[in-house]
Amino acid sequence: MNKADLTDVLAEKGCIAKVRAANYINIITEAIQDALLRDEKVTISDFGTFTVSERKGFSGHNPKNGEKMEVPPRRIPVFRSGKGLKRKLNAHLS
Repeated sequence: MNKADLTDVLAEKGCIAKVRAANYINIITEAIQDALLRDEKVTISDFGTFTVSERKGFSGHNPKNGEKMEVPPRRIPVFRSGKGLKRKLNAHLS
């Protein structure tokens, strides 16, 4: 499912225009992004939590030519699923 598919689902289930649905999705994703940029955790009950994780730099090698290279430290977004989502994903296994 991509953003266009999600927009279609929101428009249909919310009985709203696709343009408005796309705008709502943009607002939500921007709000999550802005919070992560401020090092805030974003929790959506029963769905999951978005956080930022720090990765240390390390010495590696370029797989194309085998040369040594330094990989710089970086920050990455992390999503941890909530209990409700985990429960729904595994409901068919019970």
